[in-house]
Amino acid sequence: MKEYDRFEKGAANSNTSTRILQKQLEDPNTRIIITTIQKLDVFIGKNRSHDIYKQHMVLIFDECHRSQFGEMHQKIIKTFRNYHIFGFTGTPIFAVNAGNNGNPFMRTTPQAFGDKLHTYTIVDAINDGNVLPFLIDYVNTIQIGIGVKDKKVHAIDAEKALSASGRIREVTKYILEHFDQKTKRSSYYSLKGQRVAGFNSIFTVASIPMAMKYYTEFKQQLEERNRKLSVAIIFSFSANEDDPEDVFPDEGFDNDKLDKTSRDFLDAAIADYNQTFHVNFDTSADKFQNYYKDLSLRVKNREVDLVIVVNMFLTGFDATTLNTLWVDKNLRQHGLLQAFSRTNRILNSVKTFGNIICFRDLKQETDDAIALFGDKEASGLVLFKTYIDYYNGYEEKGKHMYVKYRTGSSTC
Repeated sequence: MKEYDRFEKGAANSNTSTRILQKQLEDPNTRIIITTIQKLDVFIGKNRSHDIYKQHMVLIFDECHRSQFGEMHQKIIKTFRNYHIFGFTGTPIFAVNAGNNGNPFMRTTPQAFGDKLHTYTIVDAINDGNVLPFLIDYVNTIQIGIGVKDKKVHAIDAEKALSASGRIREVTKYILEHFDQKTKRSSYYSLKGQRVAGFNSIFTVASIPMAMKYYTEFKQQLEERNRKLSVAIIFSFSANEDDPEDVFPDEGFDNDKLDKTSRDFLDAAIADYNQTFHVNFDTSADKFQNYYKDLSLRVKNREVDLVIVVNMFLTGFDATTLNTLWVDKNLRQHGLLQAFSRTNRILNSVKTFGNIICFRDLKQETDDAIALFGDKEASGLVLFKTYIDYYNGYEEKGKHMYVKYRTGSSTC
């Protein structure tokens, strides 16, 4: 809505319910409607026949790598009879990164939307100064046992170790010790007329139980250190939570399917948030959706320092004040690049790159994702080299590269 209003005030209409959407569709003066695929699906379900289906419609789906391969998409394109359809995404689903579930003829973005009309990759965006490159740190928090060669055996053992309370305590300690450095809290700039220090961050973890453990640990360590840091948490039930590495499940606001332990914990965490910001939210459908909106706004205004998430906020969420993503989950392909891209939005001269700190070894997955959605030579532009690379030299296009630097009167 803000983007449309910048172009022409009042050009577009949004809605908070299917009832309002129906009124907008039936109003001949309404030209641009912003809604969700879910509301449009409900409207079609309640209206088997309607005059709007015969009218010429232009359907534009943003983030079209999501929600486009199931029954909702099929229902929409079968119901409307005179339409043009467009899909926008920074991370298309190709045959190489498509899943194996569902309709075999509706697994990729080209299958759902047709041939590509235009390609603008992350390499183009960086070259044009529209987004920032990434700086990635890999922090090793788990060692492979001596003599363990079977990767599947290692993966089973690793998951137990990754969720162990001792490791969670050490990762939390690492984040708190490096938080000010990574989010540049010693650098000041003006944000909406106020002087603020540095940026904020998202911490994405592998599961709801792990998210709850981390939130509890952050509260404990902050209290022990007598340190003030605004930490929030948000998650929701997802039927597809078993496979969140590449395609993040849709963000839902119905928490009735959450188990009692998870929902009670989330209510308690939201109560902490209410006390901090003097608001009144909980996990009921309407209030939870408003909590999501309020938290989004406070992240964008840099009022929240760190948000712990599982899948929420990792795609389609833009906050220019975010510069750091802490990662303790497996990511790959479009899920990886979507998550990383929460950090690289342009803000000012203080923010020069998106900061990614991985507590899992995602180096190969990162290289593969950048090659898939950029090109095979893209990593040199998309990723900054680390300090160690510059210090010791690094390989690039078959050559060993090094940086000249001065020490006293000599050049090395």
